[in-house]
Amino acid sequence: MPEELKTKEEFMATLGLASICYVKRVKNSETVKLKLRTKKRLYTFKTSPKEANEIVQSLNIPVEEL
Repeated sequence: MPEELKTKEEFMATLGLASICYVKRVKNSETVKLKLRTKKRLYTFKTSPKEANEIVQSLNIPVEEL
């Protein structure tokens, strides 16, 4: 079961453990889901499209669009 991160700070702190980031853009919605895959767990973070683009540009791990 994935664990939801509530703030951008939690997401950025977990980023160091992740091996890949998945980006899921939800149609007909103002929500983008960012998913961090670690060795043991999947973390999700829901955000706005603008903030998601800023986060994705600053990542230094592989990013895959779903």
